[in-house]
Amino acid sequence: MLDRLPEQIEPLGLADVGRSFRGELPVSALTRLAGMLRDTQGELAVELRLGVDERRVRVLGGRIAGELRLTCQRCLDELRFPLDLEFRLGIVRDESEGDRLPEGYEPLLAGGDPMPLADIVEDEVILALPVIAMHGGENGCEMKYRNTEAPVERANPFAVLEKLKSNA
Repeated sequence: MLDRLPEQIEPLGLADVGRSFRGELPVSALTRLAGMLRDTQGELAVELRLGVDERRVRVLGGRIAGELRLTCQRCLDELRFPLDLEFRLGIVRDESEGDRLPEGYEPLLAGGDPMPLADIVEDEVILALPVIAMHGGENGCEMKYRNTEAPVERANPFAVLEKLKSNA
């Protein structure tokens, strides 16, 4: 296992020879993810294994661990989101090959050209993010921006109709 992540990988060829990589990837390198985060500080620990499994499927599997900083959509404070995910992708050349993958594999479309490793990691991280980031539990957070003014008494616009009804 190499203790350094390459910038690009060629999944088909590396799976055929069976390679593994391990290293750190800065969160700031994940440019599509940046807009979903509070900040891009920190690093993610990445382990990748490429090979051919017992079903003769080319596989890219691995683990991504670290912590991301999101914004809680309830209280707007920082939400530290621990990330520890494992994934298993079936490397395919076209969509029809992807349709034939056994259950438990997500397709990774690879045409034989080198692919940026950060893009593959970024795709998996984006899929792991919550749709709406919020602190969990009963005491997770409180809304800070509440309307503290007393409600304004307004006249009922249908009061006139009520008077007409009672006179009839």
